[in-house]
Amino acid sequence: MRKSLLSCLMVIVLSAPITAVLAQNIGCTASLPPRLIVGQEGRVLYDNTVNLRTEPGIGMTIINPITWGSMFTVLDGPRCVDDYNWWRIDYHDETDGVVGWIAEGDASEYWLEARGRRQLIEDSFGQERYYVVASDGAMEPEGCLELPDDYTRVSVGFAQLNARTLFMLDHASTLYAMQGGSGSLRSRITQGSYTGGAEAASFGTHDGGGAVDLSVRDTIHGRVLADVEELVYALRVAGFAAWVREPGLFYPNSPVHIHAIALGDQELSEAARLQIGGPGGYLRGLDGLIAQYGGPRPDQHGGPVICQWMLDVLGITNLAELAPADG
Repeated sequence: MRKSLLSCLMVIVLSAPITAVLAQNIGCTASLPPRLIVGQEGRVLYDNTVNLRTEPGIGMTIINPITWGSMFTVLDGPRCVDDYNWWRIDYHDETDGVVGWIAEGDASEYWLEARGRRQLIEDSFGQERYYVVASDGAMEPEGCLELPDDYTRVSVGFAQLNARTLFMLDHASTLYAMQGGSGSLRSRITQGSYTGGAEAASFGTHDGGGAVDLSVRDTIHGRVLADVEELVYALRVAGFAAWVREPGLFYPNSPVHIHAIALGDQELSEAARLQIGGPGGYLRGLDGLIAQYGGPRPDQHGGPVICQWMLDVLGITNLAELAPADG
C-alpha cells in the first residue's frame, strides 16, 4: 500500500502543486485517515446512511441516500472538502446505478469500509457473479456481511423473528434490489420463527429461531417472480440456506414459496440444524427435505454460497467438508 501511494504521489507531483497533492491523497487532518482505495470496492457500514452527491461538499446536490450494506467501486479521491474526506464512487445498483461523491466519515467514526478488488466469476449455472478479493487473496461473494449477535425477539406483522434474522432479511433485500428486484422482503413473509409446531408440513424447522418462509408471487398478477433465482441468491449471500419449495410439495395445493434457514443461528431447532449441516443439508449440496417429502434431493440452485464469516461461525476450516454426502 505504501509503495502504491508513493507512486501516485510521484506522478501527480509532476503536474500539480504540492497543496493539491496533499488534498487529493492524504485527506483531511480533521477527519479519520482515509482508507478506501481507488479502483477497489467499498461498502456502507452497518446502521449508516450516506448521501450520494453531485460534487464533494455538504452543500452539494444530493442524488440519493445510500443505506448500510450498499456497495460501490471507488473511482477517485479522497478530496478534502468541509473537513470530510470525499470519494467519487460508482454505486452498484442495477436499476438506478449512479456515479457521485460520498463522505467517508468524520473525526470519530467511519461510515464506509474498504472491501478489496471486484472480480466477475461464472457460477455452475453459467451466471456471472461478482466476488471480492481481499489484499491477502481471500475471496468471497460480493455482499458478504458479518451479522450482529442479537437474538432479541421482534415482530414483523404477524410473524416473529429474532433481530439477527431480520438483519439478514433486510440485507438480502438490499442485495436483491441491486440485481433489479423491488420491495422489502419483510412484506413477503408467510411464516416466521418460533411457531412451535403450528405448521405440520414444516416438520419442526420453524420451532426455533432463524427460520422464515417467503412468498415468491408477484403481488399484482399472482405469478411466480421471473427473477426468483436472484432472490434465492441474495438470501444465500445474506447468510440463509434457502430453497424454492414448489407448489403441492407438502400437501395438495401447498403454495410455492422460499424456505430459508439462517446459518449459525444459536436458536435453531434441531430439524433446522439438520437442514444446514445434516446428511441431506445445504452444506452438502442438497435441499434439506426429509424422506416423507421426497428428499433429500440435489440443490436445484447450485449449491451453497459461502462467506468467510459463515465458515467461522460454523467452525469449518476445510472447504472439503462442504462436499456432498456421496463424495
